[in-house]
Formats: sequence, C-alpha cells, structure tokens
Amino acid sequence: MFESFENLPEEKKKRIIDVCIEEFAEHGYRKGSTNEITKKAGISKGILFHYFKNKKNLYLYIVDYVVKCFSDILAEQMEMMDSGDIFDMIRDISFIKIKAFTQAPAMYEFTVNAFLSPPEEIEEDIKKRYFQLYNDNFKLLAQKFDTSKLRNDIDEKKAIELLFISLDGISNKYIKDYKGREKEMINNADKIMKEFEEYMHILKVGLYDMGR
Repeated sequence: MFESFENLPEEKKKRIIDVCIEEFAEHGYRKGSTNEITKKAGISKGILFHYFKNKKNLYLYIVDYVVKCFSDILAEQMEMMDSGDIFDMIRDISFIKIKAFTQAPAMYEFTVNAFLSPPEEIEEDIKKRYFQLYNDNFKLLAQKFDTSKLRNDIDEKKAIELLFISLDGISNKYIKDYKGREKEMINNADKIMKEFEEYMHILKVGLYDMGR
C-alpha cells in the first residue's frame, strides 16, 4: 500500500517518520499539522500525500511503525528469557518497556495519545491494532509460563488471561493518572515500578500455591 514510501532511502524515510512522531506526539491526530510535517521534513505536501493518500493513512502508518519498534524490542528480550516464574518475567518486561520509553519519549507520548484517546474516525482501526498487540504478547508470554506453582484448583489459561487483564488495567491507571504529564511519569519510573510490584504480589498470593 505504501510502496513508494517504503522504497525511499532509509535516511529520508526515517527523517519523515521522526518528524511525524514528534508532531503527532505533541498535538495529537486532529491538531497534528501535515503542513508542519512537510516543512520540517523538507518535502512538499503533494509528495507526502502521494506516499500516504491522506492524513488517516499517514497516522496509522506511524502507529504501526511505533508498535513494531516496541514489539521487536520486547520479543527480542523475551526470547532471551528462560521459562520460569511468570511474575518475575512480567516485572522484567515492565522494566524493558520503561527503559524503551525513557530512551524514546516522543514515541512514548505518541503511543499514549494513539491508544488512550483515539479520535472517533480512527477508533476502530486503533482497537484492532491494540487487540492484535495484546494477543501477540499473550502468546509470547504463555509459551514461557511455568505453571507448576499455580494452585491446583486454578485453570491455567484463565490465570494467564487474568494477569493480562490486570496488567492492562494497571497500565491504563497510570496512563490516565499521568495524562498530559508523560515526562513526569518517566521521571517517577522507580515509584511506579514499586507500586507495580505490590500489585503483582497480591496477584501472586491469589494464584500461587505458596507452599511449593
């Protein structure tokens, strides 16, 4: 669909993507200006729309790009993890995410804007991407989940689903608490991780046979 753009030299392609991320991170989808993007990227508006046809396609392309960047980092790190305690793995994955966000704050702010409050005209497209990301991460984590510590009366699949639902809820809590103060969230990473581990401990007590 975006063959003309994909065939550009990597340096030029990356410059356009970086400018788009910064513009949409700061102003969101509706207020993000394609005029500003073309000016900062050093291309004409006609060329930009030749690549993407319209603003919606451009925005969703950037969403896919950012999601792939973070997913690749996560998948690479998870490949190196040994199968074992699910809560230790979740903690490590959370640290990886925070580190990645700290190193790319504009991408982080863009991700928050895209998934927390998508405009109505692209809401369904964003939801599809979110659920695909959720399912991919679920499968990766489930493959490495050592279920030997679970209580005997607990269904393994439901236990993993509960963890993901809980993780999603905790993540959304912090995203909403720090909406508009994303840089402050990064600065408070240590405090957030301490609270996060407290939530995980409560779940562990409920799911594990602590005598094992």
